[in-house]
Amino acid sequence: MTSTESIILPQHNNRLTTFLTTGLISGVAAAFLNLIYMYLHKSITSFSIPEVINIGSVALASLIPGIISGIYYFILRRIMTDKNALVTFLGTLAFITLVSLLGPLSNGLPDGIITPDEFSGLSIPMHIIAVSFYSVMIVRSVTRS
Repeated sequence: MTSTESIILPQHNNRLTTFLTTGLISGVAAAFLNLIYMYLHKSITSFSIPEVINIGSVALASLIPGIISGIYYFILRRIMTDKNALVTFLGTLAFITLVSLLGPLSNGLPDGIITPDEFSGLSIPMHIIAVSFYSVMIVRSVTRS
């Protein structure tokens, strides 16, 4: 075995475990960056709403969609061509992102409190960070046929 053969990395595959793992990793990365953003936003603006946006809610709201994204892309690639699956996946993420932004832009929070002006500045970037990680990491983690 030559020195180059010993360092060859394993090829990515298109199994469900690849998509789940990548979805989980993208969710963890998104949660980590969203938590950093949450703390930076609080330190700069002094705005915090821990009843709605806290460590637990940010982590779950970042992790769960990441895993679901991986499963969704796996299913799409099973029933469509690679190109159609990619277009459908990215289109769905864009649509869901736009719909999810309706919450931060609405007049009320889920618990009935009137939405503070600073809420959109805190939550909208988190949506963008998360969907960016899901789309880039999941799409790049699979082989193309």
